[in-house]
Amino acid sequence: MCALAGASLLMPDGPLDWIWRFKPEEHRRLLALGPAVGAFFLALALVMALASFGCFARRRWAWPLSLAIFAANAIGDAARIPSGALAEGLVGVGVTGAILWWLTRPRVRALFDS
Repeated sequence: MCALAGASLLMPDGPLDWIWRFKPEEHRRLLALGPAVGAFFLALALVMALASFGCFARRRWAWPLSLAIFAANAIGDAARIPSGALAEGLVGVGVTGAILWWLTRPRVRALFDS
């Protein structure tokens, strides 16, 4: 999704604009920030792909990277709460918190030690 969002933001009014059908206001806001936002989304997609590869391969470096990604996601979800997206923010924080809790369990952490 990050790659699609990034590509659509770099090519406004292009064939990928349909992905913003349910969030047109967010699309408008992101476009107003300029093409750097599209490049950021593409970079984020690369980081996510790297983390996915590392997790599936149980690489040691993937565990802290995954923790950082989910912690940043939780902060982003929490930041939505004061702006009026209470339900979305609370659900996001709850789900992300559960994932962070699971990732920090000793048995899960041990999978990445080899």
